[in-house]
Amino acid sequence: MKIHFVYPNVNTFMYPDVHHGLASIFATLKTNGHQVSLQYLQKMPKKKDFLGTIHREKPDLIGFSSVTNQIRFVDLCSSWIKEEFHIPTICGGVHATIFPNEIAGFNGIDMVCQGEGEYPLLELAADPERYDIKNIRFKKHGKMFINTMRAPVHDLDELPFPDYQPFNPGKILKDRKGDFSVMASRGCPFSCTYCCNHAIRNVQAENRCYFRVRGVDSFLNQLGQLVQNYPIKHFTFSDDVFGVSKKWSQEFCDKYPKQFDIEFECNTRPETVSEEFLKNLVSAHCTQVDMGIEVGNEWLRKEILNRKMTNSQIINAFETAHRVGLKTFSYNMVGLPYETCEMVKETIALNKRVKPDQIAITVFYPYPGTQLFELCRREGYISQRNSASYMSESILELPTMSRTQLNRLYTEFYCYLINRRLEWYPVVVRIPLSVIIFTSTALFGKRAIDLFLKIYSPFLRIISLLETKRHRIFIGPKIHTKK
Repeated sequence: MKIHFVYPNVNTFMYPDVHHGLASIFATLKTNGHQVSLQYLQKMPKKKDFLGTIHREKPDLIGFSSVTNQIRFVDLCSSWIKEEFHIPTICGGVHATIFPNEIAGFNGIDMVCQGEGEYPLLELAADPERYDIKNIRFKKHGKMFINTMRAPVHDLDELPFPDYQPFNPGKILKDRKGDFSVMASRGCPFSCTYCCNHAIRNVQAENRCYFRVRGVDSFLNQLGQLVQNYPIKHFTFSDDVFGVSKKWSQEFCDKYPKQFDIEFECNTRPETVSEEFLKNLVSAHCTQVDMGIEVGNEWLRKEILNRKMTNSQIINAFETAHRVGLKTFSYNMVGLPYETCEMVKETIALNKRVKPDQIAITVFYPYPGTQLFELCRREGYISQRNSASYMSESILELPTMSRTQLNRLYTEFYCYLINRRLEWYPVVVRIPLSVIIFTSTALFGKRAIDLFLKIYSPFLRIISLLETKRHRIFIGPKIHTKK
């Protein structure tokens, strides 16, 4: 069977990247003799071009994968397909897992996949007439077939290594200066109220094995295969939390430098790091750790976000990382329920205190199915506005902070981010850029920041040639996975 996948990532301001779940599905299908192709939609597709690709590919099945912000593009594109083809369609991903009935209501979607898709799609490809495949809901002959959920894949080593070829890794590596994103694990053992992990865990057949990790040797073999096939100069380990198991991380840090001389960065959490752990990362060629501050106010962080860490733990984690020679990256959010202007200023102040080398600032987006979405719904904070990205636009109406105030503080915070960035540019570049950027933000406020986000990646592909080696890897807005 030939399966054509559609992955909408429209106008999100994200740097070029891969989808690890799809890559695993590609590998599973191809290993079993099936063909796959991909349309990676990074801008609003033209109907003629979109359908033209399907005409050329001539697939037997079309599969969509989407997060909540992008789900309207699934509805639109699948409706185009049904106008011209009689090809069955299926949609999976985070939103489909949590809200299968909504996706089943799309006229252009015939099937919905909940949870992990490797084995359900493999069974479907082997027998398209089966209606009893676990994890898949079918619309057939006007009737809905709802099947039970299967347990997540417990042993990740049984899966083939992800196949990233459909994402054009050569172009991604060129755009990201040799950096490539990989994952060793699935899931997260924590339950932050704004993150989809606890919502996904609740719909799994066996949530006790929601967090899993490949064996160290298997993961190293995967990295070795990638290095053989692509000119990788740097790895980004995109696991929600890298090294949850101290035994696993110790084994990895012992073995990785014996096989690879490639630097990497990873995500971790301030309350879990120790000086020993960070030193082990340094010995394994880690150059940067990415940690979530999220907000500077401890009450908001602990009681509303369910992140049980103090400001002292955050300060200690960043200071320890700097002391052992690691660069740091902080994740931050603004526009949260109950957040005040003073609380946003606390977040800015905490970042100034810990001095991260790089900073991500996103506007809170209430993802349906999460605890924080339900809180926003109960309080009546959710407006009718839509946003394809959580980079800069809030869909909430907060009684504690007006949109004008939020935009002003977001701009102030982003100006600090830019200032930190410009510190690593040569003086001859830094001074004129500072004048241009800060004059434009003074005149146009957040509109100037939104324009900056749109031109950020292509601009930095040029300007990064003038940067110090210390900061050449990061070339665009980091995806905020909310560590």
